[in-house]
Amino acid sequence: MSQSSKSKAPSKLKAEASVSSKIPTTHPSGRFFRKIDWQTAGITALMVFVGYLFTIAPDVTLEDSGELSVGAFYAGVPHPPGYPIWTLYSWLFTVLIPVSNIAFRVALSSAVAAAAACGLLSLMVSRGSSMIVEGMEELKGLDQKLEDWVCRVSGWVAGMLLGFNGFMWSQAVIVEVYTLSILSLMGVLVCLMRWVYIPERKRYLYWAFFLFGICFNNHQTLIVAAMGIEVAIAATNLKLGRDLFMINSIVYILGLLAKWNGMVTSFDENFALFVIYNAVGIASLGAFAWAWNKTQAVMTEWRPVLILTLAWLVGASFYFYMPIASSTNPPMNWAYPRTWDGFMHAFSRGQYERANPTTSPFRFIQQMYLYFKGAASEFSPVMLLTGLVPFYFWKRMAKRERSWMTGLLAVFFCLAVLLMILLNPPPDKQSQDLNRVFFTSSHVLIAIFMGYGVALISVFLARHYERYRMPALVGGSIAAGLALYGKVGLERVHPLDHFTALYGIALAVAFVLFFGISRTRAPMKAILVIFFLSPFYSVMSHWWVNEKHGHLFGYWFGHDMFKPPYEVYPEMAEGAVLFGGTDPGRFNPTYMIFCESFIPASKKPRDPDFDRRDVYIITQNALADNTYLDYIRAHYFRSAQKDLPFFQEMLRSTKEKELNLSTNWFARSFSPADNAMMGLGSFVEKKRKARGLYPAKEIYTPSVKDSENAYLQYMSEAAFRKANNQLKPGEIVEETPDGRILVQGQAAVMAINALLTKVIFDENPDHEFYIEESMPLEWMYPHLSPFGIIMKINREEVPAITEEMLQQDHEFWSKYMDRLIGNWVDEDTTIEEVVKFAEDVYLKGDFSNFKGDPKFVRDDWGQKAFSKLRSGIAGIYAWRLGPQCPEHLRPKTIEEEQRLLEEADFAFRQSLALCPSSPEAVFRYSNLLAMTQRVDDAILITETCYKFDYENEGIGQLLQQLHRMKQGQAQLGQIQNSIQQLEQMYLSNKTNLDVAYKLMSNYVLTLRTNDAVRVMDELLADQNAPAETILTVASAYNDLKQYERLELALIRLVEVIPENPEAWFDLAGTQALMGKKELALQTLSKTMELSRARRAKNPSAVDLARKARGDHRFNALRVSPEFQRVLTNQ
Repeated sequence: MSQSSKSKAPSKLKAEASVSSKIPTTHPSGRFFRKIDWQTAGITALMVFVGYLFTIAPDVTLEDSGELSVGAFYAGVPHPPGYPIWTLYSWLFTVLIPVSNIAFRVALSSAVAAAAACGLLSLMVSRGSSMIVEGMEELKGLDQKLEDWVCRVSGWVAGMLLGFNGFMWSQAVIVEVYTLSILSLMGVLVCLMRWVYIPERKRYLYWAFFLFGICFNNHQTLIVAAMGIEVAIAATNLKLGRDLFMINSIVYILGLLAKWNGMVTSFDENFALFVIYNAVGIASLGAFAWAWNKTQAVMTEWRPVLILTLAWLVGASFYFYMPIASSTNPPMNWAYPRTWDGFMHAFSRGQYERANPTTSPFRFIQQMYLYFKGAASEFSPVMLLTGLVPFYFWKRMAKRERSWMTGLLAVFFCLAVLLMILLNPPPDKQSQDLNRVFFTSSHVLIAIFMGYGVALISVFLARHYERYRMPALVGGSIAAGLALYGKVGLERVHPLDHFTALYGIALAVAFVLFFGISRTRAPMKAILVIFFLSPFYSVMSHWWVNEKHGHLFGYWFGHDMFKPPYEVYPEMAEGAVLFGGTDPGRFNPTYMIFCESFIPASKKPRDPDFDRRDVYIITQNALADNTYLDYIRAHYFRSAQKDLPFFQEMLRSTKEKELNLSTNWFARSFSPADNAMMGLGSFVEKKRKARGLYPAKEIYTPSVKDSENAYLQYMSEAAFRKANNQLKPGEIVEETPDGRILVQGQAAVMAINALLTKVIFDENPDHEFYIEESMPLEWMYPHLSPFGIIMKINREEVPAITEEMLQQDHEFWSKYMDRLIGNWVDEDTTIEEVVKFAEDVYLKGDFSNFKGDPKFVRDDWGQKAFSKLRSGIAGIYAWRLGPQCPEHLRPKTIEEEQRLLEEADFAFRQSLALCPSSPEAVFRYSNLLAMTQRVDDAILITETCYKFDYENEGIGQLLQQLHRMKQGQAQLGQIQNSIQQLEQMYLSNKTNLDVAYKLMSNYVLTLRTNDAVRVMDELLADQNAPAETILTVASAYNDLKQYERLELALIRLVEVIPENPEAWFDLAGTQALMGKKELALQTLSKTMELSRARRAKNPSAVDLARKARGDHRFNALRVSPEFQRVLTNQ
C-alpha cells in the first residue's frame, strides 16, 4: 500500500464512523421498531394467516400428522428428539380451540406459528431497510413518506414470499413441527438485530441465546446456526466474539482429547464428520487468534459469555419435559424417555442413521445446484436475483449495516451450505421431498435479502433515477424474457399454470413499460405497486401442491382400515392387533384410536360413532428397538413393565449399572425427584386408564429375553446363510478376525422385527391380526389375505387365494379408485393407457378426461400412500406366483395361476395409476412383467417413472437392466422356438431324459421356473424312474434351490439305490441345509455306516467322514458333539 493511501485510510474510517454515529437507532418515541414496522408486520401476518386458513387441511393428513396430533393431544413425546416446546405449544391449541377435530386444531397451531414468523420477518425487513437507507450518504434527503412506503412494501414482499414459499406453506397447513422452529429462529434474529443496532443493551442478546436454546428444542438442525450467530456478534462486538470463539476452541480441544482417550467414539467410523469437526474447530481457533491479536486481551467479557451460556442452557433444558411427559404413559411415548436410556435414545436421535457428510466435491456441487434450483422455484428466479442486490451496495453501507449483513450471511452459510454437507441428501425426488423442509430456515435469510433488495432498488431509483433507469430497464427486460421463456417452455396445460405464467409476464412487462414511458422521473407508485403484487406470483405458483382444503386422504387412510367402505368387507374385529408399517400406516390408525375415538360426536361429523379404542396398534418396523418394546409393553402389557428411576439412573456410572449392586449417594439424593415424577405420572396414568385409554385386556408383548432370543436366532441363521452363500438381498453379514459374526443393514433389522412379530402373533391366539405392510415379512405371506385397503393375517396358512377373495378385492378397489382417480382401470386397460393417463394428468395437469378427485392429483403423499397399499396387496398374489412360494401354497392348475396373474397385474396397474412416480410400485410391477416376458411394458412404466424422478439412481439402473434384458430377447426368441420343439418331443416321450433336461434348462433361461419345476415333478412322479433320472432331477432342484423338493428326490434316490453312501450323504447335507438337524444326523449316521462298510472292502474309496468335515452344508452341525460322534463312530 502506498503512503498516500495509508494516510487516507484513517480519514475514511473516521468519516464512515461519523456517518454511522449520526444514524438514529431508535424512533423518536424511544422504541427501536417503529409504528409502521409493526403495522407492516401485523398486516403481513394477518394476510398470510388468512391464506393459510383458506388452504388448511380439514382433518388428519399423511406423513407425521397422526403421530404429532396424538403427541399434542396428550402432551406426550413425538418422534426424536421429542420436540417438547412444540408439544406444549400445540397442546394448548387442542385445549383452547373448541372446534373441529384434533388434527385441525394442531394444524391451526402450525398456521399461527408460520404467520407470526412471517410477521416478524416483515418487521425486521421494514426496520432494516430503513436503517440501511439512512446509513447511506448518497441517499440522504430521501422523502420520509416515500421511505416509509418503501419499508412497508419491502417488509410485505419478504414476509409474503416466505409465507407462500412452498417449503413454509406446505408445513403451515398440516400438523408439523417446522413452522414453530422457524418462529423461534425469527425470535433469535429479531433479538439479535435489536442488539446489533444497540449493542449496549445486552439483554436482547441474552434473549436471543435463550430463544436459540428453544430453537434447539424445536429442531436440532438449527444448532448449526451457532457459528453464524457468533460471527454476527464478533462483527458487532469483537471482544465478545473473541471470547465466544475462545470457548469454542476450548470445547474443540477437549473434544479431541476425549476422542484420543476413547471417551468419544462418534468419529471412529465417520471420518467425514471428524473432518467437519476439525474444520469448525480450527476456524474457531483461527478466529480467536485473529481477534486476540486485534484486541490484545482475552476473556474481558467473561460475564456476558457466562450469561449467554446459561441463557442457552435454560432454553435447551425444556428437553427435561420429556421424562415427565413419558412418566404418564401417553399414547405417543417415543423412545420411552421416562428412563435415562430412553431419554438419551430420543435426545440423540438414536433410531435414525448417523450423520454421513458429503465427501465428494461433485456430489456437493450437484446438491448445491439442486438447492439453488429449488430456491429459484420457491421464490422465482427474478426475486432470487433481487436478493443479490444488497451485496452490490455492500461497500456503500455503513459499518453497522455491514456487520448485520455479515451476520446474516454467516447464518445463511451455516443453514444452507454447512447443513447441506452434514445432511448429504440424495438427489432422487423422494429424498428431496423428505429433506427439503430442513432448509426452510435458510430460506428465511434469502427472504430477508430479497426484502432488502426490493428496498434498495426502490430508493436508488427514487434518488438517482437517471443513473439507474437504464439498468432497471435491462433488469426488467431480463425478467420479462425469463417470464416469457417460462411460458413458452410450459409443458403443463392446466389453466392455473398458464395464468400464473401470464401474471409473471404482465408484472415484468409493466415494469419495463413504466420505465420506458417515464424518462426523467421515477414512477415510484407504479414500482411499489408492482413489487407489492409480486408475491402473488409465488402464491399461484405453489397453490397446486400446498392447498389442502377438503383433502381427506389421510382421514380415509386411517378410518378405512377399521371400517372398510362399500360393505364389501366387515369392520375390523373387536380387540384386533394392527401392525402398521409405513409412517401413515402406523400414525393414521394411531390417530383414529387415540384422538378420533375420544372426542365428542359433534367434532367428528364424518363418522360420529367412530370408536376403536379396543384395537392394539403396533409397528412391526420398530420391534428390534428395546425402547419401543418398553413403549408398547407399558401400553398393552403394563403388569410386565418395570421402570427404573430416571434421575438416579442418570447419575449412576456405567460400571455401577453393569454391576448393579449399589447406587452412589449423590444419585440416591435425587430419589425425591424420582418419586415426585413417578407419582405424578402414576396419577395421570390412572385417570387415563379410567377413561379406557388402552384396552382393558392385556396382550403378550415381547420381553427383553424374547428380543435377545430373536437376535441370537437371526445371528445363527445369518451365519448359516453366509457359510452357504445364501445371503438374502440387502443382508450384510461379516466375520471378524476373532470369528465373531456382525450383522448390519435394514434387512437384518427387519428380519429381527419379523421374528418378534411372530412372537406377538403366536402368544396371542385369541386375537385377530391385521397388517399395513412396509417391507415384506416372509413368515406372514402364507397367512395373508386382502382386507380392504390393508391385509389380514389369518391364524392358519391360507391354502389358496380363492376366487371369492379375488372378486371381493377387485370389487372393493374398483369402487375405492372412484374416490381417488376414477374407476377407469379395468381388466382390458393397457399399460400404454395407464402411462398416457400418468403423463396427461400428473405431468401436464390435463383434466379434460379426468374422472376422479382433482385434489388427489395435487396430493403427492396421498398418491404414494394409496399406491403403496395397492401394491402391497398385489404383492400377495405375486408371491404365490414366484419361486419362493412353497409348493403346497401355489396355484394348483394353469387356470388358477393365470387367474392369479390377471389380478396381480390388475392390482399393479391400479397402483401405478395412483402414483406413477412410486419407485416401489415400478420395481415390483417390473419384476412381474419381466417374469412374464413383457419386458417392453416394464421398460415403458420405468421410463415414465424416470420422467418424474430423473435423479433417481435406482430407477436409472433398473431401466438399464431392462434394456439389457431386451437386447437378449433375440436369443430368448430362439430359445422360445426351441422350447416349442422340445415340448412336443417331451410330450411324445417323457422318458427321454436328455430332452427333459434341455426343456427344463430352457424354461429356467426364460424365467419360466414354474414350468421347469412342473417337468421335474412329472419325472419324479414316475414310480419306475431309474436312479439316473432321479439324480438329474435332484441336481436341477438343487440348482433352483428348491430344497423341499430336493429332499423328496433324494429320499426316492436312496430308496432306489439304498446301498449308495453318496446318495445318503447328499440327503443328510440337504436336511442339514434345511435346518432339520436331528434328521440330518440320523441320515448322516446311516451314511457313515455304509461308507465304513465300503471302505472295509475297498480302502481306496472316498472317506465321507473326512468329506463331511469340509462340506459347508454341515456348518450348523459341526458344533454339535453328536456330529463328531457320528463321524468317529463312537
